[in-house]
Amino acid sequence: MMSVTKQEIIRSAFQLFKKKGFLATSIQEIAEDCSIAKGSVYKYFPSKEDLFCQVFDECQTAYFDQAEHLKKTETGTPKEGLVKQIVFRYQYFIEFNRILVEFTELPITQDAAFRPLRNHVRARMMEWHKAWLLEVYGPQIEPFLWDLLFIYRAILKDYLLRILYEVKPLSIEDTAWFIVDKLDALAAHMTRTGSKALLGQSSYDAFIHMGSDDWRREREQAAEELLGRVTAALEVWPNGSARRKDLQEVVHLLGAEIAQPQLKRPLIQALCAFLEQEQELKSLVIQLKQIVLSERD
Repeated sequence: MMSVTKQEIIRSAFQLFKKKGFLATSIQEIAEDCSIAKGSVYKYFPSKEDLFCQVFDECQTAYFDQAEHLKKTETGTPKEGLVKQIVFRYQYFIEFNRILVEFTELPITQDAAFRPLRNHVRARMMEWHKAWLLEVYGPQIEPFLWDLLFIYRAILKDYLLRILYEVKPLSIEDTAWFIVDKLDALAAHMTRTGSKALLGQSSYDAFIHMGSDDWRREREQAAEELLGRVTAALEVWPNGSARRKDLQEVVHLLGAEIAQPQLKRPLIQALCAFLEQEQELKSLVIQLKQIVLSERD
């Protein structure tokens, strides 16, 4: 049996994950591809999740290395450079979509070793987007930078899925120019109208640290704040004292249930559904329910 290095196992796993995806690839297949026993893989990687983390990290690192090189060799305008970055991003993510895109639907997103890696990559990607937006549009976008950044990220993500899964494929180049054209219009409009920002640095920090202990504490604080706003809204309830009393009792039950270490999800959903019948409370309760139930998933 040949002696195989850790890097050779990673290289084999990289190709198999790229071709078949995480779920469809087994440690046995990786071992066979390397002509080694299955146990030899576990000498280096305790689990398939650990091996995927290594592959994911190398795939992202290669992306940033190539994106940096593209930026250094760009000779056009900043806007042309941004278009080329979007084109490259889509080309790369399409090629490695089973590693870089499909993982979001997999159980590995809950893996303790994977979450810090994902947050690191997310932070690096957001910093990359932010730097490009400032380079193209200048300091005048700083008052609403975080909003523009999240809008840009959402557009990039959604159009990548359209390119991947539309029956009639979209042109990558046309899509890149379309996105930048819309960013132009949005940045110009927000600058001209003095658009009030909705998001700030704290929104950005919470996003890139999602899943951390600090993030969980912030979610708990947000849930408490929303519950308090629902309670305050009922203090000045204009639609009858009997109805207000019923709603206050439900809110009290909801608060008590939220405080439990193990949530009864059907009960939470039922209590929220009762409160959502009132239009004045609906938005607050929907936000509260989303925070409470998602943070325990």
